[in-house]
Amino acid sequence: MHRRNWNKVFVTGGTGFIGLHTVSALVEAGAEVTVLVRPDHEEKLGALRRHVHMVPGDVWNSASLKGRSRGHGVVVHLVGSIRAQPQHGLTFQQLNLVSARNAISMAVSDGVPYFVLLSAAAKPLGVPVEYLRSKREAEEYLRNSGLRWTIVRAPLAFDRWQRGGRFFSVLSWAGGLPLLRLLVGRRAPLPVDVVARAIAQATLQPDVPRDQRLYAGDLRRLGRPRRSQADRRPRSARQPDAQEVLLDDEVPFGWLPGGQPRDE
Repeated sequence: MHRRNWNKVFVTGGTGFIGLHTVSALVEAGAEVTVLVRPDHEEKLGALRRHVHMVPGDVWNSASLKGRSRGHGVVVHLVGSIRAQPQHGLTFQQLNLVSARNAISMAVSDGVPYFVLLSAAAKPLGVPVEYLRSKREAEEYLRNSGLRWTIVRAPLAFDRWQRGGRFFSVLSWAGGLPLLRLLVGRRAPLPVDVVARAIAQATLQPDVPRDQRLYAGDLRRLGRPRRSQADRRPRSARQPDAQEVLLDDEVPFGWLPGGQPRDE
């Protein structure tokens, strides 16, 4: 069944590491993108501000979300963190489950039929068990919401142009080899631009999608980079992207899904 407004995308967590790359990929694919932005955080979108709609709101304040996603065809939720700060009330449940629950409830009340949730691969290295548990609970809440959904179980995501990029690129390449794919394929790291393009592809489906989970192999297939000169240029020669949001305490820890204190 063809869904209305399939190319009108509402994004939460669009000012984070994976979030900014995903917003950029959606814009490049021709989507009409609305980004939920916390007050005074608009500058974190950098040059993308000229290409997206911005609405104020806070995923931890359900009242601020009322009606925000109305008229959109899909909500993409990219909020979460592997860094709990219980002294500030930022537990794993609050960061990863409550934010997702509020975004899902917003989509249901606003009549948005489709929801894309960024989750995490099973047993990623260096990730607390509580983080993974809260992500799985968010997945369960989405499955029981009545929405059609895609759950993206992403492995570690890295930027080729940042420190350690070459090392992670080798690990990513090794994870795609036939002999290693069955053992570590779902946990092998992926370039963040590949993850972002895959999320964009999963988001922009004109027909109502079947409920689906995407793993690393699916992300490799959907996010296969275009062989263009622009993709091969160093960061300084490309369009501004994640570097514009790696500010203050939002620098990703190991470039994992949920690496920022809030937006991914």
